[in-house]
Amino acid sequence: MSAPKQVTKRRKLEKKRQRKRVTQLKRQKQAQIRRCQPDCLELAATPNAHVEITKMSDVLKDFVRPLAGSADGRDTYERLLWLGMVAWNAALLPECRRAEMIDDLMEQGMRWESAWERQACCETVDRLVARKLERFAGYQRPILAFQLDELGDGDYYLSVASGLVC
Repeated sequence: MSAPKQVTKRRKLEKKRQRKRVTQLKRQKQAQIRRCQPDCLELAATPNAHVEITKMSDVLKDFVRPLAGSADGRDTYERLLWLGMVAWNAALLPECRRAEMIDDLMEQGMRWESAWERQACCETVDRLVARKLERFAGYQRPILAFQLDELGDGDYYLSVASGLVC
């Protein structure tokens, strides 16, 4: 094997090892968080109180699940998650302010898209708002941001930052 091919092969292997390290660190961090949560909750919870731990990343995945089948790649899935975040936060607002917020965010986030694509996205957001109000009404935490990372096996790791209850 020639020297350039060996260098290329070594670089690919190093990238693969780096991705594995990152994935392992994420899993370890999640395991630490899960181990910590019951102890933290025992301190804060009153006796006989029912406390439910819900990861907002799981909630967001469930929220966009009906449309996720149409996402054919990372970019499409990330765009769907962005629309889900817009719809989620819009549903938390009073009805009189929803349309204004959606229009503003669509203008900012999709200014390079055609008017037809913006209209299609607005219709999708409207459907998602209705879904949020119907099936996820108990969740009142706004979604501030998310990050989607590829795990390398065609799957994704979603991290969500959420605010306090509105």
